[in-house]
Amino acid sequence: MRGFKFLIVFFLLILFSCNIEENQVSFDHIDMCTFDLRESHIDPTTKPNATIIDWPRWKNGQTIKIKFLDGDSNAREKVKKYAAEWTKYANLSFVYVSATEYADIRIGFQLGQPGAWSELGMESTYGTPDHQSMRLGPLTSYSEASVRRTVLHEFGHALGLVHETLNPSASIQWNLPKVYKYYSDLQGWSKEEVDEFVINKSKSTNYSEYDPLSIMHYYINPALTTDGKGVNEMTDLSIIDASSINKWYPFPIRSVIESGERIDYIPWTHPIKSSNNKFILQFISGILSVKELDTDNIMWQEGNSLYSNFASCYLQSDGNLVIKGRPSGINAAEKLTWISNTGEYPGAQLYLQDDGNLELIYNGVVKWSSKIGKTE
Repeated sequence: MRGFKFLIVFFLLILFSCNIEENQVSFDHIDMCTFDLRESHIDPTTKPNATIIDWPRWKNGQTIKIKFLDGDSNAREKVKKYAAEWTKYANLSFVYVSATEYADIRIGFQLGQPGAWSELGMESTYGTPDHQSMRLGPLTSYSEASVRRTVLHEFGHALGLVHETLNPSASIQWNLPKVYKYYSDLQGWSKEEVDEFVINKSKSTNYSEYDPLSIMHYYINPALTTDGKGVNEMTDLSIIDASSINKWYPFPIRSVIESGERIDYIPWTHPIKSSNNKFILQFISGILSVKELDTDNIMWQEGNSLYSNFASCYLQSDGNLVIKGRPSGINAAEKLTWISNTGEYPGAQLYLQDDGNLELIYNGVVKWSSKIGKTE
């Protein structure tokens, strides 16, 4: 969840089937994430849009060294492949070293306590060189989707993220008799333990919208709810997962667009922002705009949302800033929806200034700005 204090224990990660007879729920396959039990002493610092510990958290831009304590080459390559998804959105790098070298994260497949788990954030760096900090289980026995889910989920813990389940804004309609019986049969828990680890919501008052699509959520079978609504097992990062980890580990601020660069090709994880981080340049649905981040106010915009199909925006090498798009359909003719009319300044650059003004600068002189247009 995005904001909580008390952690949950032993939740389901792998999708399982069920048969229901009165208050009986049976499951054919179970795989447990034991993160919460191991990390029950952690009191995370909560902030909007992310559930992540404040310390010990990795330094932004840090290179994290990782090694394997066991496992074959096939399993290791799958971990490298899927773990790299986090680094598309987080300003972190993963480097895999040999078993004899120092590593910040030490992964075992068959070693360690049963289940899939990871130590939280930089906690892994405080162990001995051979201390296992993550267990993924025998990945070769899982489906590829389950392998991806397990790796993404446990690396989420390793980056400092915790489970998404007890968000105060969640409205899971638990069928309490079935829930109590299920966890009693599975874990031998008392009613009080089920309440603490499953039912009771966080007492935190700082949280974002509940995200049932999060990779940090666990599967909830609809048989355990009164309205028949469950939560499916997620195998990919959600939009909130990606945007949240990007906010916690942001890429360096970039304020300049070079001549010939396409703005619509710039990934949202590397946005054009003013150096004071107060304004952002965005191209969405055929509209180029400057937005104030604190208030979400649009300071300036150009373009036409009616031509958002295959829309493009770029600073041409001749100095023109242009927006193009199509009204509908792949065969529709492309239309120029806006142009700065600054084609006499080849090699000019665009700067997003600290006052929110977007300026076209040629040979050190402002030739156009979003506030006043062409200066000459």
